[in-house]
Amino acid sequence: MSFAFKPRLKIGDIVPNWLMETMHGKALEVLEKVGIKVKNRLLMRRIKEHNGFKLDEEWVKIKSSLVEDLVTEVRQRRKQSVRHSLNEEALILSPGYPGCSWIVDLETDAIKPLTTEKLVEATKLTDSLYEWGVRGGAPGAPVDIPPKLRRIAQCLIGYTYSRSAGPAPFESYEEAVYIKRMADVMGHGFGVDVYVISPLRLEGISLDRAIPFLENGGCDWVGITSMPLAGATAPVYPVGAFIQGISEALGGYAILHEAYPNIPMGFGINAYHFDMRHGNIVFGSPEQTLMDLFSIALNMFYGGGLHGVRSFRTVAKQVDIQAQVEKASSATVGVLTGPGTFIHAGLLSIDEIFSPVQLIIDCELARYLTRLAKGLEFTEDQIELSIQTITRCVPKGQYLTDETTLKDYRRIYWTPEIFDYSLLHTYKPGLDIIAKAKKICKEKIQTHTYTLEDEKRKKLEEIYQEAVKTLS
Repeated sequence: MSFAFKPRLKIGDIVPNWLMETMHGKALEVLEKVGIKVKNRLLMRRIKEHNGFKLDEEWVKIKSSLVEDLVTEVRQRRKQSVRHSLNEEALILSPGYPGCSWIVDLETDAIKPLTTEKLVEATKLTDSLYEWGVRGGAPGAPVDIPPKLRRIAQCLIGYTYSRSAGPAPFESYEEAVYIKRMADVMGHGFGVDVYVISPLRLEGISLDRAIPFLENGGCDWVGITSMPLAGATAPVYPVGAFIQGISEALGGYAILHEAYPNIPMGFGINAYHFDMRHGNIVFGSPEQTLMDLFSIALNMFYGGGLHGVRSFRTVAKQVDIQAQVEKASSATVGVLTGPGTFIHAGLLSIDEIFSPVQLIIDCELARYLTRLAKGLEFTEDQIELSIQTITRCVPKGQYLTDETTLKDYRRIYWTPEIFDYSLLHTYKPGLDIIAKAKKICKEKIQTHTYTLEDEKRKKLEEIYQEAVKTLS
């Protein structure tokens, strides 16, 4: 007999299939009647003679039969590739999109520009928390470097000071060329993301930077998605925002896949909560958490695997109560949904600000939630051991020194790093949580030891110097 008590949200069972089928059908209607706007002439030429597309000036209308065939292929491919070995109790934290330009200063708590010096320290901190499950490179781009070189410098700093760094994000093809070369030196794959601009426009920066790689086959994969904002760039109703998101993801995928059939591609479907007062996405809000959950079920409908959106995203600008409420609530729901990575660790104001202190707090919260996901064990052996222990310990009046307590207490119960579990009568005044986190940050940065091997470091620096000459 064995039972594991693990509370879970059965996302796959909550949403009825008729709703998914209805939304899918309506999205196909949008693609047939409205279409996707495409301005790129090279892309238009590639699909011009395809009988699945109807070109109406700059609008590409797509036959439902073409999309249905592609969706069937995607489902089959995903069915074969979905990993079933994901561990729900795995503890991995990632900054997510490393786009910060600001940092919360460790000494003054002031928000300051993310300079090269501070970025190196932040990257060292990220790497020094590797044993805590933190993965990632430089969390942003240094603002004291010319704009065209910032992302390339970010890539160089990430690879130099963090063993788990990957290619940095990029805004232009010119940047991407050098970042790809750095990824090649490190033996990393290189892909591009294309965002269909809402409403229903396959154009803009992400497409422009991707087309050259698509033309020369210089990328390993392409990811296609969109960011429809309910009430701003999509219908205010969540169902309408998601229908548009489906249309954008499937339409963008159909066009790019048919134009470049030999390049591996995938798509993801999302919708976002938009705040009318401030004009931005509100990550951490109850509405966005609900939308994140629904997107899981929606992507499962298209063959994706079950995963939890373990989001530490927040719109708070400081390490304050708002940040902790938004991070904890959305990440808790994610943990109860399924396996996944804790994303946006250490970030504030979505991804504008990096906070070393918040990163430590996020690590603590991730450990807390990972223990929650593990659940409670109920086994036949434990029943027998418990009966024997009761018989043995009741006469003594305590279980503290029993062999079962000494052997298994630390395995069963989580011990916090910076939280305080004492009550007032046993409390010993000392550093508060913020002060403890600052102390850990400083110690980790000072004791950072990772160094990139000389040969790779020299090659990366040569690539960077070449970029300096070309792009300055």
